Amino acid sequence: MADVISANISQRKTGWVVNVMYDNGKRKQLSAKTKQEASLRAAKEMAGEQPIAEPVKGQYTVKQAFEDAWEYQWKDASASKTHWIYAQQVLKFFGLNTPMEEVDAGLMLEFKKYLQETRGNSPSTINHKFSSVRVMQEMAITHGRVKNLPRLPKNLKLNNHRDRYWRDFEIKKACDYLQLIGRFDVLRYFIFLIEMGCRPVEMRRNKAFDYDLEKGTVTFFKKINDNKTGNRTLPLTPLALDAVREQMPPMKTARMWPQEMTAMAFQLEKTVDKCGIEPIRVLKDTRHTCGTRLGRSGLSAIQIAAWLGNSPAMCERYVHLPHDQHAECYEALTRLRVAA
Repeated sequence: MADVISANISQRKTGWVVNVMYDNGKRKQLSAKTKQEASLRAAKEMAGEQPIAEPVKGQYTVKQAFEDAWEYQWKDASASKTHWIYAQQVLKFFGLNTPMEEVDAGLMLEFKKYLQETRGNSPSTINHKFSSVRVMQEMAITHGRVKNLPRLPKNLKLNNHRDRYWRDFEIKKACDYLQLIGRFDVLRYFIFLIEMGCRPVEMRRNKAFDYDLEKGTVTFFKKINDNKTGNRTLPLTPLALDAVREQMPPMKTARMWPQEMTAMAFQLEKTVDKCGIEPIRVLKDTRHTCGTRLGRSGLSAIQIAAWLGNSPAMCERYVHLPHDQHAECYEALTRLRVAA
């Protein structure tokens, strides 16, 4: 059976459409009246949703906990699509009719093993799925009149340091291949991410008027204010500026990068495979690559954080410093002692 590799939504005059792509090359379209309904249908397709059976009478089940969590907490959240996908995996693993009282630490450890070994999830993703179960436990107490529930294991310790980023020779290989096959749209997209270190979603928000070709700058906007840095205006590197000039649409109000992230990731994954490049997170690790370059150039965590739009503490996961990173500190302290 073919697996879904992408499910993107688009708007038409008659409503919304979900464009589903399978790994065997086939496609299908699903209609929806609203954007929320389309997002939900897309999430169901990505999760491979199974038919939901009737719950067992007299027991508050995993299925009921999910339904209450969706209704009272997840449905209107900004990450509702992600909540749906993660919860579907919880339903599939534990079983729809399993009472919430039976979801204990032992089952959660089995779930963790499944997520690590079968799905290859990172500790961060596993912790998010554990959080889904905790929310469902809260629903059991609030709506199911369940008085006592088993304690769940603590979250996994996160390893925020990334050892994989795009090496220079890999970037050249990928760019040469994309030029060879004539995918200049993917090439410009890839170069801009490598050079600027922005998030793909930030590119997605940009309109042509966010780019000032005379000053050579771009402004990235935050959709929602959070505890990180806000909007930021950055100077475009020479390669990024060239990509922008070639990409610039005729209308200033048009999207600068209308390409779908999933489509770009799919093309870059094919490029990695064709070029024999070591497995890499083709879009996410462009950000690590940019941060690593800045770190190797001797910039401080505060400077790198300002460029990437992150907190300084988060820069540890992006920056791969050389082994002699403490040499300047050592020399400075040595000079002070000699002078004394």
